[in-house]
Amino acid sequence: MTQLPTPAHLHEITPDWLTKALQSKGASSNALVTDYSIEPIGEGKGFINQLARLVIEYDGNFGDLPRSVIAKLPPSDPTLKAMSSKLGDDQREVRFYEEIAPQSTIQTPYLYYSASDHNTGNAILLLEDMTNARQGDSVAGCSLTDAQLAIRELAKFQSHWWESPSLRTLEWMPVKDVEAKVYQEVYPEAWALLVEKARDGMTPRLKVVGDRLQQSIVQIKSKLAKPPRTIIHGDYRLDNFFLGTTSNSNSLVVFDWEFCVQGRGTFDVATFINEAFPPRQRRQEEVALLRLYHRCLAEHGIKNYTFEDCLVDYRISMLEIFVFWVVVGGYLDYEGDRASIYLRNSCQRFDATISDLNCTEFLSG
Repeated sequence: MTQLPTPAHLHEITPDWLTKALQSKGASSNALVTDYSIEPIGEGKGFINQLARLVIEYDGNFGDLPRSVIAKLPPSDPTLKAMSSKLGDDQREVRFYEEIAPQSTIQTPYLYYSASDHNTGNAILLLEDMTNARQGDSVAGCSLTDAQLAIRELAKFQSHWWESPSLRTLEWMPVKDVEAKVYQEVYPEAWALLVEKARDGMTPRLKVVGDRLQQSIVQIKSKLAKPPRTIIHGDYRLDNFFLGTTSNSNSLVVFDWEFCVQGRGTFDVATFINEAFPPRQRRQEEVALLRLYHRCLAEHGIKNYTFEDCLVDYRISMLEIFVFWVVVGGYLDYEGDRASIYLRNSCQRFDATISDLNCTEFLSG
């Protein structure tokens, strides 16, 4: 099949393009796409990309072709797209779905089509629409059962890649400290924007931490880039999960891999715990969940990593997550009820967690 052009915007997807894309993997049906409707999704959930459900109509029996797919493209906003291009996020995610997802121990949505254009920076994913699953919600939080499942599945996935020689073949997936220069460049503007958007939600104590963080970005990222390394999802939070239809079901599907990097796996643990629980509940569950992660690593063969090392990495990771949240979140739109609640929750949770864990011990100056 002739290489398809990579659309930059959702409206550039035509029925003919969608037909060819969906049949590129050898679908059994030859049905043609006659039309589709677009349902934007993810508003207020911290997604910077164009993300929409395409509900598809065919000219006949569509067989194993999907009735709907999730389309993901780079941001349409020029500022967000420029930042995403600096980090190489979208093309990195395409490589993840093409090369890592098929062998992953953690379930990901089925990939119907992927493409990236290095000349334009455009990229597209057509992913399984998980209509029968329950999407996680970082504002609503989750049950302890869901949290334990997320931690166990993460540990299983990361233990597979733990100091694996295969990591060296993933030249497209950077080690965490490679990002340091770009983050340092972006941080001052992003921080100023975030402080302005948060208004009184930005606590005085967190403001002090944010003002100090820029000078420690290289140091923090360097510590989390040292061996033992594994694959880090980079944004391992409830909004990026599909769970079973009930809180007791043992099902987890993880998406949004655009920030995947190589480094210390506790970054993902810290991201999840800080987002999943308000401060009071986080204090109750935190150590037990971190011990669960460490125990699951050991059960999957990881022996030379003490719980004390894990705890230090967890504390440093909280600062790194805040850096990430500033750099990405500073440019997001927090209009709307859910987005404004999410912003206020995040400020409250970072303030409490960084203080409780005495994370500022690791800051320079």
